Amino acid sequence: MEDILSKAKFIRIALSDSETPYIVPMSFGYKENDIYLHSSRKGRKIEILKKNPMVCFEAAVENELITADEPCKYNFRYMSVIGHGKAKFLEDYTEKVRGLTVLSEHYGKKGPFEFEEWKVNRLCVIKIEIERMTGIESGF
Repeated sequence: MEDILSKAKFIRIALSDSETPYIVPMSFGYKENDIYLHSSRKGRKIEILKKNPMVCFEAAVENELITADEPCKYNFRYMSVIGHGKAKFLEDYTEKVRGLTVLSEHYGKKGPFEFEEWKVNRLCVIKIEIERMTGIESGF
């Protein structure tokens, strides 16, 4: 499951405001059982998380359609992780920089990084503390 999270290009975060579900794809970073996200400080996702910090997430890799002569025999090859956790808004500058570093490294950047404090302070950095995960491999 950690291998899938380390290879995935984006993650889908599912939220609930008790009226309707809401799902959003996001860039992310993963390290030591935590997922880091960054965002604007405003918007529907932020408002929902303030009311209900519990999230479900999904990431997939190795996506490939397997065709066949009969449409009902088509298959899809993939590996995915689905997990649950609690989102926490990071306010401490050092914690936010750690989250942004994990996120940057996920996409192949090499640190150490220098972040301008005023830019970090205006960003919303979210840490999802993973409580449980399951993985699936299909079509292999």
